[in-house]
Amino acid sequence: MIPMFMRLRAGRNPEKYGLLLPVFLAWILLFALMILLLPFVLIAALFTWRGGQGKLLLLTYPLLISLLFKLSGLHIEVGGREQNVLIAFL
Repeated sequence: MIPMFMRLRAGRNPEKYGLLLPVFLAWILLFALMILLLPFVLIAALFTWRGGQGKLLLLTYPLLISLLFKLSGLHIEVGGREQNVLIAFL
């Protein structure tokens, strides 16, 4: 499932402060952009099919959607001496 929210925490104590961002709005914009660009990608794939790059162009859509589905549950935590940052996709 595509993650709907992203939790972002930063500061000296990342348990205290946090921000919950609705990333499903970004996914809606991304899918609309992908639909708008689809005819141009298909034409570019048609012209570059013989060179082998057309297949790669056609695979970008399924690969991007697969990447978005794999983001769910991603948890990144970076800690330093003075600050900690937490990014989690929910």
